Amino acid sequence: MDENQQVLPLAFAIVDDESHASWKWFLQQLSRHVIRGRRGVCLISDRHAGITKAVNESPEFMPPHGVHKYCLRYVCSNFNSHHKNVVLKDLCWRAGSEYQIRKFNQIMEEIKSQKLEAFTFLDRINKEKWTASHDGGWRCGILTTNMSECINGVLKGVRRLPVTAIVEMTLKRTAHYFRERAIKSGVMLSNSQLWTDFAKKKFTHWGEKSINHTVTKYNHLQQSTSVVTKRQQGPGLNTHVVKLANRECSCGKWNQFGIPCSHTQKVCAAYNISAASMVKEYYDVMAYKNTYSGIFEPLQLEDYWDVPNFELVHDPTIRTSTRPGRNKTSRIPNEMDWRQMRERQQAQQRGESSRQSNVPLPGRPE
Repeated sequence: MDENQQVLPLAFAIVDDESHASWKWFLQQLSRHVIRGRRGVCLISDRHAGITKAVNESPEFMPPHGVHKYCLRYVCSNFNSHHKNVVLKDLCWRAGSEYQIRKFNQIMEEIKSQKLEAFTFLDRINKEKWTASHDGGWRCGILTTNMSECINGVLKGVRRLPVTAIVEMTLKRTAHYFRERAIKSGVMLSNSQLWTDFAKKKFTHWGEKSINHTVTKYNHLQQSTSVVTKRQQGPGLNTHVVKLANRECSCGKWNQFGIPCSHTQKVCAAYNISAASMVKEYYDVMAYKNTYSGIFEPLQLEDYWDVPNFELVHDPTIRTSTRPGRNKTSRIPNEMDWRQMRERQQAQQRGESSRQSNVPLPGRPE
């Protein structure tokens, strides 16, 4: 993902199947040609056994070099395949997408009260792997692999074409992304924009919310304060703790997104500090421009290509299925793709689904 929360193509591979061997090979190539010794890499994937085993054998994606996280959408899918309850599935999504540990614990208790087995199922999964509240800021607010599914959708139509056609289509699409976003970054610079559109929108929205907050100062050295806000739902007040020196806010959003939340912006104003100076440097428009500064060259006709020093030999053991009808070219939908609207509406009428109106449905990007 780039600074503007868009897919940044890094590497593609064509393999015969999705297995431990193919994933291990792909991660090795990714480490060798893309990561190249960098630290702080966060890999988000589903819980496919082949990926998990390959990651465990790849030190670049293990602490202290990097981390491996689970896609929340697939966690909810796996959870629902065991418990088959739309209300519990929505609670699972809410638990994983909540940034505050306090609220995460409340939702888990709600799951426990409805079905102990469901609570036990989630409690056995390492919380650092699937929850935003225990993530430590690695995800940068990215909870799912939905964006990579967009790439799959773009390339869906070429999967049954020859390999050379697949590679050419992938190259053209990637070059299109780089060209359009390089132009977009130029427009941002010409408008004297400091950050990408995503960061600008977040910062502005939270700044507007901070107007009604109340700040009480405590430790001047750590610049620690309490910030009182009105509850979004129902009467009463919420209190959050902000420590500017440690760049922490108990709401969890500053740590997750790298953008000062509304509480932090209010505290910065109280201490006469520029909140803009605390936005992570990777949201800078120049960083965005540099991301897409790479140049792609068009391919010449095949007559101008160099003669390769190897020969491609067909492997007769790998055959296309000969079963009747066309082979499937799309992934098989699971229950996370189903609307389940009737069941959800019935549950809401019974009063079983609580506080869901402001929560995005599983699998839907915000």
